[in-house]
Amino acid sequence: MIIPDWARRHNYFWHSNMKNRDQAKVFFDKCVVRPKVRGAWEVIKNPDSDNVQQEQAWEVIYRLDQGYNGSDNANMLCGRLVQSACDAILLERKDPAEVMASTYKQYMKYIPRDWDDGIDAAKWTQYETELEGVIQSALAGLREVMAGSEIFGETELYGALPGNELGHKNLPDYAGVGDLKTKWSTRNSRTKSGFANNNLPKDLSGRFDIANVYQVAGGWEINGRKPVWLLYANKDDYRILNQDNCDQLKPEYLEEVVKQIRLMNRITENMLKAARTPHELLSLVYPDWDNLGWNAPEGYLQEARSIWSIE
Repeated sequence: MIIPDWARRHNYFWHSNMKNRDQAKVFFDKCVVRPKVRGAWEVIKNPDSDNVQQEQAWEVIYRLDQGYNGSDNANMLCGRLVQSACDAILLERKDPAEVMASTYKQYMKYIPRDWDDGIDAAKWTQYETELEGVIQSALAGLREVMAGSEIFGETELYGALPGNELGHKNLPDYAGVGDLKTKWSTRNSRTKSGFANNNLPKDLSGRFDIANVYQVAGGWEINGRKPVWLLYANKDDYRILNQDNCDQLKPEYLEEVVKQIRLMNRITENMLKAARTPHELLSLVYPDWDNLGWNAPEGYLQEARSIWSIE
């Protein structure tokens, strides 16, 4: 699809799942962070850049690049590792014992956050005891849900939803219609270990689980409305939710969700058209600083606060 000028000038090239995401942070990441990080890496890779330019570029990277500034967390790490292990075993037919050993090796390389009062470090310590169990649960669930059909991994779905001018992107984890969600123990001061088991959802009506419905709904519409599924796995078991056992994944429910997504996308497009510059676009929204998306390192937050400051 051709990206119109009103989107290109804001570095906004496609829509994605916006449920429970702060619009201000989405604009900040796309309009400010990504261009600055991309420019910094261009300087780093340029053999003609001098030492001062290199130092300034690294400062930007260590402050804003989420792969370098300590934004990662144990939950995201574990989710990636579980999917990677499942791909290696199911898709690449690698030896499970070797995959497990390699996965733990990658796990131990992780450096927990140093700015959240030890929360991430505690999770990282706890999740080490759960990692193999979650992988085994995920493998069992994936074998069941994709039994009798072709097994393939992450794919990119991209197309404009009806009434939207920009494309909508969705990345299903498996078979073009399914996503794997991992569940890890949650912190609980009343237990001896400081953690309690995170139960598998029976439906997707919860505040955070409904965001997963919005995630798959866009892909459902783009992908010819093929039945979608969500596989939840924790250290003890798994649960497969689909249109047969979950109201929120039935076609009539997904159709209503798609209508809401289309409306949210259209409002975003109107804002992109109205703003002549990224600075003007950011002036049309105000951050919900309490949104979980803003749980980020101080340097990153300082950059954002400097934009939405009275001064």
